[in-house]
Amino acid sequence: MPQPIVPFGKQFREKFFAHIDPKYVPVNHGSYGVTPEPVFNKFKEHILEDFKNSDHYIKVEQPQVYKEALKELAQFFHCDYRNLAIVDNATSGVNTVLRSLPFEKGDKIVIPTTVYGACGNTVKFLENRYGIQPILIQLDYPLEDSEIIGKFEKVFKTESPKLALIDTIISMPGVRFPFEEVTALCHKYGVLSLIDGAHSAGLIPIDLDNLKPDFYTSNLHKWLYVPRGTAVLYVDKKNHRQIHTMPVSHSYLDDKAVVSEEEEDNWLVDRFTFYGTKNFANIAVIKDAIKFRATEAGGEEAIHDYCFDLARKAGDVVSKIWDSPVLENKARDLSNTMVTVEFPNERYNIHIRDLKKNIGPVFEYIFSKMFAENTYVPLVIHNEKLYGRFSAQVYNELSDYKYAAEVVAKVFESLANDPNYKKLIRKEHL
Repeated sequence: MPQPIVPFGKQFREKFFAHIDPKYVPVNHGSYGVTPEPVFNKFKEHILEDFKNSDHYIKVEQPQVYKEALKELAQFFHCDYRNLAIVDNATSGVNTVLRSLPFEKGDKIVIPTTVYGACGNTVKFLENRYGIQPILIQLDYPLEDSEIIGKFEKVFKTESPKLALIDTIISMPGVRFPFEEVTALCHKYGVLSLIDGAHSAGLIPIDLDNLKPDFYTSNLHKWLYVPRGTAVLYVDKKNHRQIHTMPVSHSYLDDKAVVSEEEEDNWLVDRFTFYGTKNFANIAVIKDAIKFRATEAGGEEAIHDYCFDLARKAGDVVSKIWDSPVLENKARDLSNTMVTVEFPNERYNIHIRDLKKNIGPVFEYIFSKMFAENTYVPLVIHNEKLYGRFSAQVYNELSDYKYAAEVVAKVFESLANDPNYKKLIRKEHL
């Protein structure tokens, strides 16, 4: 198997991710991603190319850059490039679909209770504005895949929903969702499938020709090393005419517009190539990010194996330090390149009921203490337990997780007698 040109871990970080603050211990790659220096240098070159002559770059070069990027992504995702569009982030992708489809009052959309907050709010918007009916499926992890699949099939049988919004990897807690099986259920019961794959491109292999969802979106800046904000949106051919850019712009055509056969084939490409002025340099370097992964990083298999193995080991290390369990099921298939570990908050006399009283400011205060120690571990309360999520990336080593886990324990040890924390849980301001 091909190998990276220098070993993954600290050596790889020093060579390709030296722009990360050397004092900082990054264990949260999943939230925003990081771009390696060779790709970032190409990104800067394209910005300068644009700025030298923006008229020519945007009018002449950008459409070709966009199409070339689609073709690169089509090979990566195993699909026809004409079924792809590039949007700013996965939330934009979900919104593009949900705010384009012609919903009617009473239409049902199935979402799990673990839905990403922004996407859940989009469904709430549709409920308030158009009277669609959200159908919530309660997911309290740990769960076996068979339990999840059973819950969705029961709802599909009894509720006859129009669409199901599902994840590939849930954001918080960071666990794998059985999206392949639930997508197959959507086909079986005639439900439109919208896959929020925010955590997927560069994390797990995605074969869209085989999966055949109605809609799929993934960030490219999280795990694929493309600069922020860049995401892909896949739309099955039969749904092209119903999907419009956000914002609706110069390329708009009505769903029933009469076009030539060639224009029909390129409907999605023509709509999304340009619908507003923005920075296009991140799109131009999609090919460079994919090339970096194939060459300097040794290929998808090498990246995958290192990150998955490191996440598994990181979970064991954190679990030992915290003396608490990794969030897993019997098959041990919930963890991926992110691993979620229960934090024993009660041991530190910190109670879930108190954390929840003023959760936003309380968490921000806790996070500020982590930042003071040069690390950050995202926390979530799920199923009445507190969890920390750790991301594994090619620039990480096991020592990173030992340090971060010890920092979290140190922070919580200090909270019980912290007067500022006590004010927050009484809903007072700092």
